[in-house]
Amino acid sequence: MVARQPAAVLSIGSGSAYADDRLDAVAAMADSGRVTYLGFDCLAERTLALAQIRRMADPAAGHDRRIGALLPLLHRYLAAGGRVVGNFGAANPGAARDEFARGLARLGLRGVRIGTIHGDDVRHVLADHDVELPELGVTVKELGDRVVSANAYIGADGIVDCLRQDAQIILGGRLADPSLFVGPICHELGWALDDWDRVGLATLAGHLLECGVHSTGGNFEDPPYRVVPDPHNLGFPIGEITDGAVTITKLPGTGGLVDAMTMKTQLYYEIHDPATYLTPDVTADFSAVDVDDLGGDRVRVTGARGRARPGTLKVLVGVDQGWRAVGEMSYGGPGCVARARRAEEIVRRRLEPYAADIDELRIDLQGVDSLYGDQLRGGSPSEVRLRLAVRSRSREVAATAAHETELLYFGPAGGGGNTTSIVPAIGVTPAYLPRELVPVEVEVSES
Repeated sequence: MVARQPAAVLSIGSGSAYADDRLDAVAAMADSGRVTYLGFDCLAERTLALAQIRRMADPAAGHDRRIGALLPLLHRYLAAGGRVVGNFGAANPGAARDEFARGLARLGLRGVRIGTIHGDDVRHVLADHDVELPELGVTVKELGDRVVSANAYIGADGIVDCLRQDAQIILGGRLADPSLFVGPICHELGWALDDWDRVGLATLAGHLLECGVHSTGGNFEDPPYRVVPDPHNLGFPIGEITDGAVTITKLPGTGGLVDAMTMKTQLYYEIHDPATYLTPDVTADFSAVDVDDLGGDRVRVTGARGRARPGTLKVLVGVDQGWRAVGEMSYGGPGCVARARRAEEIVRRRLEPYAADIDELRIDLQGVDSLYGDQLRGGSPSEVRLRLAVRSRSREVAATAAHETELLYFGPAGGGGNTTSIVPAIGVTPAYLPRELVPVEVEVSES
């Protein structure tokens, strides 16, 4: 057997940044010939909780719902040997694998190896060790059956394992966002997963790619002060990784911008302490990163470092909180705020008999106080929208609360556009497990 030679440079593209991201740019990226890998981040705390709700209603559901639409766009790319990595599995990796297999068969793509990563579902582990839920001040056993899910953020190890087994499509559940890119980078460039500085650099690349069009201007625009060209057609970012540097670019002809400012804006997005960015793969240090604008929508980033990965893994715990109901009503014209305030007063009084069964009640005037309360006072708006949100263990009480906003059609005068919804309320809260309690397993099958 001939030893595999590490690549000198790896080109990897971003395919999506969340579960409902647009797919119109994927075909162009896949057919460009520019990328060897496409990484698809499909999850966030909210989207994983929604996936758990779908699986609760249907045991065959709970995975990414775009697989059927995505595969035809990747037909030529996969036929040419391109590789795909994504956390498509969400709450149900097995169902995602099966849908990929069915879709590949419909396209006539035989012999494609699919790697499925298991192990992020740790609900029973949390129960066995009665793990503390610090934000709630209780343990898992105290909540009992209300704990409906628990998914650990797992790293690049399983991805690398699948790639060593020549998997072309790799999927899992709660694979951490940057790890989707760390795995291919370390595998292709021959970097060990305990070479902390190199894994830190790979994590930097993953962080700049995982949020999709954030790196090409979506996270940068603040009109009229900061604008990018053709924002209706933002290109997804491409990373070119070598030993020591990450260069971010995008496809020619796509909208947006890759320059030092867009890159710096994304660099420190959602990482809290830039010197201690904790991921399942590494404790990354971005505090000394250099950003070099090369022009022509190309930016070279260097200087990321790393230390040993944390001894614990974060777990996203889903808790059954009953039902969440939302009701909305609009008010317009002179005095709209006063009428909406009067409507709020009426609704609150109407709901007083149900107070014992209401766990949380919030009423906002969108356009007035829904984001900042009274901190940013402005002039009187010409229209506002009253929004009620209520959480209750009783579906009947939740429905009653939402219905009260519909009754506002009859006063105060001027209301309109009522909408209501009632859905299961799944709250999410963190827990932490020693990584040795989260065994990751992979299986590679052939379509």
